[in-house]
Amino acid sequence: MSTHRPQIALLLMLLMLGSAAAGAQEPETPIFVESVDVEVINVEVFVTDGDGHRVVGLAKEDFEIYEDGKPVPITNFFAVAREDPVLAGLDRDRAEFLGEPAPRRASPLPEDQRLHLVVYVDHFNLHPQHRARVLDDLGSFLEDRLIQGDRVMLVGFSRRLEVVEPFTQDRRRVFDGLERMRKVAAHRPIQDAERLRIMGLMARASREESALIDLEVQMRNAHQMVRSYVQSTRNDLELSSRALRQTVRSLAGLPGRKALLYVSSGLPQRPGEELYELMTDLFGQEAFQGVGPTSDFNPGMEAMLEDESHLFGEIVQEANAHQVTFYTVDARGAGGETASSPAFPNLSASEGGRMVLDQMWTLNLQEPLVRMAETTGGQSILNTFNFSDVLTDMAEDFDTFYSLGYQPPPGREPKYHKIEVKVAHPGFRVRHRAGYESKLEADRVSDRTLSSLLLGLEKNPLGVRVEFGKPEKAGAGKFDLPILVRVPVQEVTLLFQEASAEGRLTFFVVVQDAEGISDMHRQPYPVSIPSEQLEAARGREIGWAGKLRIRRGTPTIAVGVWDELSGVESFVQTRVLVEQPGERGRGRTGR
Repeated sequence: MSTHRPQIALLLMLLMLGSAAAGAQEPETPIFVESVDVEVINVEVFVTDGDGHRVVGLAKEDFEIYEDGKPVPITNFFAVAREDPVLAGLDRDRAEFLGEPAPRRASPLPEDQRLHLVVYVDHFNLHPQHRARVLDDLGSFLEDRLIQGDRVMLVGFSRRLEVVEPFTQDRRRVFDGLERMRKVAAHRPIQDAERLRIMGLMARASREESALIDLEVQMRNAHQMVRSYVQSTRNDLELSSRALRQTVRSLAGLPGRKALLYVSSGLPQRPGEELYELMTDLFGQEAFQGVGPTSDFNPGMEAMLEDESHLFGEIVQEANAHQVTFYTVDARGAGGETASSPAFPNLSASEGGRMVLDQMWTLNLQEPLVRMAETTGGQSILNTFNFSDVLTDMAEDFDTFYSLGYQPPPGREPKYHKIEVKVAHPGFRVRHRAGYESKLEADRVSDRTLSSLLLGLEKNPLGVRVEFGKPEKAGAGKFDLPILVRVPVQEVTLLFQEASAEGRLTFFVVVQDAEGISDMHRQPYPVSIPSEQLEAARGREIGWAGKLRIRRGTPTIAVGVWDELSGVESFVQTRVLVEQPGERGRGRTGR
């Protein structure tokens, strides 16, 4: 499995440049990046009564918010009980027919309460039949969301991220995207086939007559197979979790509410747990408690150590940092996979052992889904084939909620902060995300640069222009691509000292090619212009030059520029053709 990430190798220099023209490359449907001067933490709160019904009509005074156990004043309050546009239209038609006053129209949602819904189909961790079952019911759910005015984006993951459809309100584009997702190869059948193969081999080895003679060899062979499977699964989980984190981070620059509907056949939090259990069951716990050659490993202990919960904790922290709510779907339905196969009638040595393995496997796959949903304030859909009705119930979160905002206490550290919301009504229950991770502003600008890369976000008040030179061969399939970033001096905020004018920019560069997304390169860049040269410099540009180590193809390159004194940010992205010098085509410039 390839885990290649594009490299960025930059040779930097500060130049004063004359003005030069460059062609603009605009997104088809621009989305403008959110920029606020005062940070406000927004918390979506869902309130139900003792019977699970949604509670509407509460006021700001009914709520209290605590950050890290200390009360904070609520500065922003918004209550939503969105009407059904179809039913509302019928009510207006009825009133007109009867000659009655028309019902009052509901006020449209303000932009900061509009929902951006990402449908993330994890082909890498899905069975195709499970996927088809969910997609069959997903269409009507998404159609209703579009009618309600939400923006929908379709994302697929199959070893690498693909934006199947960027944010849109076009029904046809959404349905066409869903059809394309049905045809993507699914990887989970390969993973499960290998898992069942190992289980069968261990079962047969434990029953062979020679096992009494070569028991230690059989046990070591079984252990090696399990270890190999676990390592492969851990690599897959790392790849999957990284893609989810990148998707969440890409939403950082979006205004409004953000939700991610994650569809998979589950994610194993403890890879190989049921295989270690089967090993102990087949060979006997006493075989691993002696003083012989097999006493140097203990399946039960190793199973406990193979816990990848930290990966899902990182996803949750990223989601809470960017106010993204997870809704997770176990596409396996009510039954899920089973170890009870006719091919292995004696798979487990103990009575009811196969049922234990099945339960262990199911809980292992569902724990991350529950955690990602609950700790971000969302819901998980498990153990059901009736996805249509459950999705409809889940949509009440999007239509009936309270948005509470507060300004965090000054001087707080960039770390994870716990949030608690209380409602002043006994018997009412509240659900919300468990906390958020505060970040330094430079980290937030880095996140918004990634948003520019993946979502084509547009914002360029600094007038940044990006140019590329001829690619230079740098090894098998790799090139050094010269890059020049231009920033007009008059757009940079400067502090005037006695002998100079001082400013500070930070440049961010990230690349996406056919193999994946690079690490973010961040370069602080002090600006100092002697006072006697300042007047002449005002009509010129600051130039930041370097080289990108990149693969052949048409990668997308995003550049972020942050003026630290004014807080102004620019984000530009463009695709560039990278090929052997002398081949058809050349690198292009972008704005």
